[in-house]
Amino acid sequence: MNAPRNYKMAAMILAATVAGCASFEPALRTPELMRTRQPSVIEVQRGLEISVEEFVSPHKSRQAFDADIASSGVLALLVRAENKGSATYKISHGTVTARLDDQSLQAIGATAAANQAATSEYAGKALGWTLATGPFAILLWPVTIAGSTAHTQSVNRRIQQHFESLQLADTLLKPNQVATGFVYFRLPDNLKKLEKLALEAAPSEEPGGKPLSFKLALPEITLEQ
Repeated sequence: MNAPRNYKMAAMILAATVAGCASFEPALRTPELMRTRQPSVIEVQRGLEISVEEFVSPHKSRQAFDADIASSGVLALLVRAENKGSATYKISHGTVTARLDDQSLQAIGATAAANQAATSEYAGKALGWTLATGPFAILLWPVTIAGSTAHTQSVNRRIQQHFESLQLADTLLKPNQVATGFVYFRLPDNLKKLEKLALEAAPSEEPGGKPLSFKLALPEITLEQ
């Protein structure tokens, strides 16, 4: 078999395998995550309702992120703030914190969370895309490796964009308005379950900046399959 035919066959193989082996396809799209959902915990103060839904357990994590990101040390919590009162509130991503068994967890941005998560399960999917060419992976390695690298980079960009698009944004929440988004934190290593996990939020009433203090304790979460 000559070189041109090798590359042509490699291109055909790659085209046939790219769709399923290194894809990034969260089951829940952004609009579905932004709708009213069943939260893990909810609290109301002065007409401001804040709820938290965990996306930490493997099943929930794969729904939103197409991977078990907690196994990579990323904690993702969906925060929903609904203003049912008459005042205006400032919701700031930087004023949301988390504690695990009275220990503060490090907050991380969406890009850092995506990069940390993409080093494990997503990388395995990308490797599988190359290996799916079977015996041709070795025979045609210049094409398959180059194609896998380019595709992996494309998937990584999509992952970053997905994490960023879902992050809780800083918002001035007027009456009857809703703000929803994820906050991300770094988890300690080798955890099998999360006990005494609590999220704290400190929105402020505007104008004047009078702060509120929300402390939302989540139920125990199992991290193992």
